Amino acid sequence: MNSLLTLPLLQQIIDQLPMNIFCRDTDGRYLFANRAFTEQAGLPQPADLIGKTDADMPWGDIFREEDLRLLAEGKPLLYQQLHCSSGDATSWMEIHKIPLYDAHGKPVALFGMVNEIGQRKELEQTFRQQQLLQRRLLDAIPDPIRLEDHQGLLIDCNQAFLDFMGMVASEALGQRVAHRLSTELPMGRGEYCLVDANGQGRHLEVTRVDVPDDEGNSLGILTLSRDITGLRTTQAQLQQEQHYDSLTGLLKLSHFLQTSRHLGARKASLVLVDLQHFREINDRFGIRVADRLLNQVARRLQQLAPPQSLVCRVAADDFAMLLPELSEPLTSWSRRLQGALMVPYQVEEHRIQIPVFLGIAHGKANDAERLLSHAEAALAQGKRQQQHCTLFDPELDAKLKRRQLIAAQLPLAIKSGQLTAVYQPIISTRTSQLHGAELLCRWPHPELGMISPDEFIPLAEELGLIGLLGSHMLEQGCAQLARWQVAAPDLVLSINLSPLQFRDPELCPQIFACIERHGLAPWQLELEITEGVLMENADEIESNLANLIEAGFQLAIDDFGTGYCSLAYLPRLQVATLKLDRSFTQGLATNQATTAIVRSVIGLGHELGIKITAEGVETQEQQAWLVQAGCDRLQGYLFSRPLPPAEFARSYQLPEL
Repeated sequence: MNSLLTLPLLQQIIDQLPMNIFCRDTDGRYLFANRAFTEQAGLPQPADLIGKTDADMPWGDIFREEDLRLLAEGKPLLYQQLHCSSGDATSWMEIHKIPLYDAHGKPVALFGMVNEIGQRKELEQTFRQQQLLQRRLLDAIPDPIRLEDHQGLLIDCNQAFLDFMGMVASEALGQRVAHRLSTELPMGRGEYCLVDANGQGRHLEVTRVDVPDDEGNSLGILTLSRDITGLRTTQAQLQQEQHYDSLTGLLKLSHFLQTSRHLGARKASLVLVDLQHFREINDRFGIRVADRLLNQVARRLQQLAPPQSLVCRVAADDFAMLLPELSEPLTSWSRRLQGALMVPYQVEEHRIQIPVFLGIAHGKANDAERLLSHAEAALAQGKRQQQHCTLFDPELDAKLKRRQLIAAQLPLAIKSGQLTAVYQPIISTRTSQLHGAELLCRWPHPELGMISPDEFIPLAEELGLIGLLGSHMLEQGCAQLARWQVAAPDLVLSINLSPLQFRDPELCPQIFACIERHGLAPWQLELEITEGVLMENADEIESNLANLIEAGFQLAIDDFGTGYCSLAYLPRLQVATLKLDRSFTQGLATNQATTAIVRSVIGLGHELGIKITAEGVETQEQQAWLVQAGCDRLQGYLFSRPLPPAEFARSYQLPEL
């Protein structure tokens, strides 16, 4: 039977194939080729190629040595890839060469197929670049990443994981790598403390998920570990700063109160410790010494605190201790505490002893906020009475509630004008006539009745309202003086100023604007300040005092003799008036020392050109003695109590409107 596959038919078949096909004999002569190969050789027809060799081709006889070797060895050449150049053009070829044999096994020809694989090479290059990019991106991630199979064998990982484990890729891939945890890591998210290759503890946020392929089959378990060591360290530092005092290391008040809420309703005592005259220590020795002193105080408190106690720094020089039930009476323990705190401190080259006041309150451990308020009330009372250890009692609670009520209502009372001005006359001893009036503030409360300035003035200072209150009183006083000056052009109005007001840089502009608004001259106002203002070392105070005196306002020192005023300030500041405290006036008839002091002050004042006003004059005997001693002005209940404006005007024939 004759074969249907003739040479022409075979030629037609191979001409249709896209790859280059050829066959050479053992001498390198072409036996046949397809049309694609012929075109590559630059010939019109495949028949034109028959009998030619590579020497006749554009590429030359470069494959002859290779062909002879293949024919001699009898082994095919598969998947040979060549990067070929033709002029400016380059291409990638894949060549397959197969030796052909006769019936006796003798090589007679070499069959070859050549595929142009430029596109494939481009895809391979793109794939390799993508793989390289993925690897570099993966290694650029600073957090450890790994992929493992369900048996725990490592499939892949990034460089951060290798660094964390102290391994190289060849050691880790394909191996079971320990997590350095006592238990297996569960799926999902969790936070763990692990030890790295350097033995350093690290906080890691670990996420483990199953990675599926496109058909939903698991490729392995991906573990992402985010290093949050820095975050947790920063959080711990912030928590330390938030909860603990940076100077002493003690609890801050907020955390002290928060912690106390979890102590239950068991009995406890709160001791409030106040360091007396600490500000003077700060001014005398400087901030560094004062801070080290506070640190030593804190250490002593910690050493003396019973187990399970809480110790905190309440303010600059105040400390609080929340004590559980003591094994000894609180009175004896508090005496021991006070004695230990009074032992002199050695701070650098300074030996410092500081008085201590204690305020104590009893109650429930989880109600420390209330206990602190009670201890503050006890401490305040103890300081007023110079009692170094004071226990809160129920009577103080009523005073405390009243104080809280007044503090809550004071801002609105000031703004709504509930606080009004009253006026107490100041009488000239030379003329026995009205010299001026002192403006005093009163608060007729609709429920509590008349509230003393001794109650609301300190609260106004604590709450930062003294400037607002002072501004209201100044406005009322100037407006009233402007109405009265028509009948009494020489009338002088004395107005009290708080030490805190003198720290306000806006004080002088405020006063200047007020007198200008009401058409008053500076000399018509006598500004009363306490001795303590003169002792404060503040630029704002000195600047305000100097500006007011230079503008022509009269400066009076109120309650003279009760503070720590240095006489050197009197001539330097051009003080116009010294107001003797009522305690001196009351002692004139009974105390020889008081009599001598008053007489000396009057004489000193006159030597310096300063007028003397005696406060608290209540008897004719006091009046007579002061007049005889040369006192310039008198003020007190002997002449009049402080009066509302209308009543004051009627008493001294002044306009009531």
